[in-house]
Amino acid sequence: MKLFSLILLCVITLARASTVPEYNFKLTDVSSKGLSRQVMFNKMKRDTLNLEDSICANRAHLWAYDFKRFFNVDSGKIFIFFTKELWSKKETGYMYHVAPYIADQGSEYVMEASYDLKRPLTVAEWVENETDGKVSEKDCLYLTKEDTDLTEYFYERYNLPLKRENGKKGAKCYLKKVPGYYWFPASIAYHELNMDEDGVSTSFDPKDYEIEDVMHACKDSMSGKLGSMFSGASAKCREYLKRR
Repeated sequence: MKLFSLILLCVITLARASTVPEYNFKLTDVSSKGLSRQVMFNKMKRDTLNLEDSICANRAHLWAYDFKRFFNVDSGKIFIFFTKELWSKKETGYMYHVAPYIADQGSEYVMEASYDLKRPLTVAEWVENETDGKVSEKDCLYLTKEDTDLTEYFYERYNLPLKRENGKKGAKCYLKKVPGYYWFPASIAYHELNMDEDGVSTSFDPKDYEIEDVMHACKDSMSGKLGSMFSGASAKCREYLKRR
């Protein structure tokens, strides 16, 4: 009876495993390592980052890398892409926002440290936070490799369209989950479309973080308005990335 219960528990655990199937990527469930998502969230670096002026993709890349090197946790990234219709004429409409996300006991939590939040958010909470409550997760469309007409937008900083051609379903916002070591939207396009922004064939299939990319992300995240040269970001990042 105990053996049957153990097998059943294993089956349930496997069924709830958080994955990104199109990338053959499995997130580490932090509970399997005895880790607390709240503790991990509290330890995310914020003190020397320029949260207001740095690029969200750079902050997310540094945080995802920190989860790997400090906790040996494979995290994902979640992108939200906005349509221009989501913003009023008085608002500045961003193309996208991105943050790392983790798995904990079979559920997913976005580790959003760009703002003054006190805890990790569910994906539904994160979507509402990013759109000022204008839309919910169910109003967004999760993108797959089949959505090539939208992936093409990732090369440029254009808002994705609300209405799509050929009768395809559109949405007020779009969501995309990828492994944590994917950096910018363009890197998703390189992988899924097998070509660069100039239409040249390419093979892009990373399996880990490139330290040069992390260094660049760190310097942008730590730079002030005068840039990394005047803020000492390069030296700060070299020292910070030595830590284990």
